[in-house]
Amino acid sequence: MEKGNFNKYLSIGVIIFAIRPLLMGSSIQLPCFINGLILGTGFSFTLIGIYSINHDISKLKNQKLFFIKKCFNK
Repeated sequence: MEKGNFNKYLSIGVIIFAIRPLLMGSSIQLPCFINGLILGTGFSFTLIGIYSINHDISKLKNQKLFFIKKCFNK
C-alpha cells in the first residue's frame, strides 16, 4: 500500500475499539459473547490493516469475494 492511501481495515478496527468502551459504559449490559465478538472483530480488522500497510492483500480480497459468492449463490 502506498503512503497516503486510506487504510479502511485499520480505520474500521480502531472505530470498533473506540465504540466498545462506550457500549460497556452504558446502562445496557452486553452478554460476554457479544463483548468478545466485538473485541475479536476489532482486533482482526486492526491486524489486517497493519498487515496491508506493507503487503498486497488482493489475494485475500479475491478469496473473500469467492467465499461470499459461494455462500449466497446456491
